[in-house]
Amino acid sequence: MQVKRLAIFITILFLIAAGFAYSTDSSLLEKPFMPVSPQIMGRGGAFIADAHGYNSLFYNPAGFARSDGSFTISDTTAWVYANPARFMDSIGNAGTEEITNFVNQEITTGGLGYGFSQGIGYVGGGLGLGAAFIMDSYLYGPTVLGAEGDITFTLGFIAGLGVPIDLLGIKFNLGADIRPMIRLHAPFAHETALDLLNAAMSGGDLLASFSSVNAMHGFGLGLDLGAIAELGNLNVGLSIRDFLGTSFKYTENSFETIMDSLGSSGSLPDSGTEVTEDYHIPMDIGVGVAYYPDWELMGTLIEPSFYADLQDVIGVIRDKRSPWALLHIGTEVKMLSFLTLRAGLNQGYITLGGGIELLFLDLNFALFTREMGKHLGDRPNSGITIEGAIRF
Repeated sequence: MQVKRLAIFITILFLIAAGFAYSTDSSLLEKPFMPVSPQIMGRGGAFIADAHGYNSLFYNPAGFARSDGSFTISDTTAWVYANPARFMDSIGNAGTEEITNFVNQEITTGGLGYGFSQGIGYVGGGLGLGAAFIMDSYLYGPTVLGAEGDITFTLGFIAGLGVPIDLLGIKFNLGADIRPMIRLHAPFAHETALDLLNAAMSGGDLLASFSSVNAMHGFGLGLDLGAIAELGNLNVGLSIRDFLGTSFKYTENSFETIMDSLGSSGSLPDSGTEVTEDYHIPMDIGVGVAYYPDWELMGTLIEPSFYADLQDVIGVIRDKRSPWALLHIGTEVKMLSFLTLRAGLNQGYITLGGGIELLFLDLNFALFTREMGKHLGDRPNSGITIEGAIRF
């Protein structure tokens, strides 16, 4: 009876949110405010029903209601969108020809990109507070001459509350947060991409390659909602990221003008060309389950857990993408309380990862692949992500 009531409750929330989602224009989509976390990507990207700690700031605010508190003094994550084997080989053979071949191959297959994030946050006891700076870039084209891409820089702040309640005879963790963001978004065509690649290979000034590019800068305010129901060893979760969509109020200037303003006054330019189009992060609705088997005595040595999510349900339907794009499945095995191994299936592609917790130091890595096309195998984009954090 409890499971039936839970299914009815989640279905009602899902249908309400879905109705709003279809009224959102999807022509000018922005990237979500989310680092490429190795803890989550290593297990296939599934986290909705297991939300806790620092990562719940970006995935599901229901994690704020968990009783255990986690203070992240510093979280540094860096990722590369490229085939990991070819990327490591290019580092080991760092000649101009090898790098050129690597760049050409990556751009014309899955795409090439780089990103990093730096954040701080406290989560637990009903409170979620955090701030992060995230940079993300991606470049793709049928040929190097035809490559196009973009780069975004986002400074965001997250503040939210979570509360555990009994509803319909089930223990729920409910959460919500508000997320003000300042974003700089610079799309660029193949000419700029070539200048950027030449500067990267010759050790030149990367930012100078963008000097003549027009970039948009402005403010956005996001709202996130979440719920996690605890049913013994099984958790069921619902996450609504960027509720009703998060629009950015953009102004356009040259990248050089923006950099000059930041350098001289520490702020973005006050004037510029107003952008009338609606650039927005679309609403992302996802559901997930997490299962924690009880191994009794073995649990002190080995603690396995299993996860499955259906993410971005509305986006997949809207963009007519393959159902594989919805699916995120993974497992995590903790051994001796400090070593963690992870594996999963992200949109139909295998992911692997691991981590070590040493007192307050948390180190993690993951190998992953994401699908950038509409169907499985259209444009698989592999990558590697690493994280170093100081947490208490």
